[in-house]
Amino acid sequence: MSISFQPNDPAVIASRISRRRWLTGAGCLAMSVAGCETRRETYASYQVAGPSMAPTLWGPSVQFSCTACEVRIRVDAEHWRSIQSRIATSGKPTRSAPRCWHCGTSVDLESASSLTRINPDVVTVVATPTRQIQSRLDKGEKPLVVVTREGSVHIKRLLAGPGQIVTADSDGRMFVDGYAIAISDSPRLPIDLDDNRLGEIASRWSSPSGTWRRDQRGIWSGANGNADPDRGIAWLVYEHRNVYRGNVVSRVLDDCPANLGLNRRLNPVDEIGLTFVIQPRDGADAEVAQADHLVHAMVWTESGIRVVSSSVPEQSDEGGVTLEFTPQDFREGETITESDLATEAMPALSPTSPIAIGLNPRAVMNAQRLQLWRSIAWRAPAQSCWELQADEWFAAGDNVPVSVDSRTWGPVQTDQIVGICQPNDRSVTTKLND
Repeated sequence: MSISFQPNDPAVIASRISRRRWLTGAGCLAMSVAGCETRRETYASYQVAGPSMAPTLWGPSVQFSCTACEVRIRVDAEHWRSIQSRIATSGKPTRSAPRCWHCGTSVDLESASSLTRINPDVVTVVATPTRQIQSRLDKGEKPLVVVTREGSVHIKRLLAGPGQIVTADSDGRMFVDGYAIAISDSPRLPIDLDDNRLGEIASRWSSPSGTWRRDQRGIWSGANGNADPDRGIAWLVYEHRNVYRGNVVSRVLDDCPANLGLNRRLNPVDEIGLTFVIQPRDGADAEVAQADHLVHAMVWTESGIRVVSSSVPEQSDEGGVTLEFTPQDFREGETITESDLATEAMPALSPTSPIAIGLNPRAVMNAQRLQLWRSIAWRAPAQSCWELQADEWFAAGDNVPVSVDSRTWGPVQTDQIVGICQPNDRSVTTKLND
């Protein structure tokens, strides 16, 4: 990488690194400012290029709305140009045409009418002693770092360090020292946005008992406050569908919205999160038993069904109360047995109907903005194993299917790590002229 200097200015002039093809060199960076020495720490600012860290960090990108469900879709700018070329060449939608990850509608040139260009993210990198990097890994953190390899600069996430063993099971799930890889600051990859399923786009949620009814605005409303007191908890159950296979019922898969049109194998998702908004009924406390004054969330996992509960707030503002159940909440939840399901009249969950919400319509007026999401889950070729030596680290990109990283390169050496990334400055959004 060439860097030029101005004779009377110690700052380093921006130097752009050549970008490779999207699938083979994702994650290259362009260095914009570097080299200032402050408080004995070396800082450098890097401009992200390529999609290998999306959606955590983005290079130059574009965003547009699906013409059917109006979900906003963001993709790498260079990849979008290739999609436009494919659409223009085909002339009409085909079975292989890029599809909206949410509703399955083919993406066409009409989408360009809402196109917005987004500038690349910029990160500040601090040269960090090895012991401090190791300390962060020991605390369970997975910091973002800049690494150099064969003359190129890349931003990746450190998953493991010296002395650790990185493996993949028969399904490609990755582990470090036998534990699944989890990061507390993982971006949320959307699975379903119920508010965007209106009109002819049917909701994937249903009320088996018929207690909850969904209106044209996507709001699920229960019976009125004088409902049968013996009715108790009524459930909303989610059923997943594969938009790339004609909306057939399927397991939740690790689709990445950023990878629009990418043809790859999708893997089952092991953990999901849930966020939604409820509107409590005024004065429900005196009428509803304490046990029924809870909101329940059930989730199916390969190790059994788990349930987590949260109290219905006594008061809420006009917009309602947002409730959230994370994968960590479900991991720590109560395990439900077959007898519990029968006794408590709970819905039968399965791999294709993996989650349900239990609400008492006498305590909750309505529920809306139901959102399912997942965290990043890394995968590698089945039965892979890397035993890291004294100066070796395992680095991977957050855009798991696209990133080229230690899963391909092998471990990176200590002297290849430039430093740790600090929180990035979010880019400015501008409207495209055409």
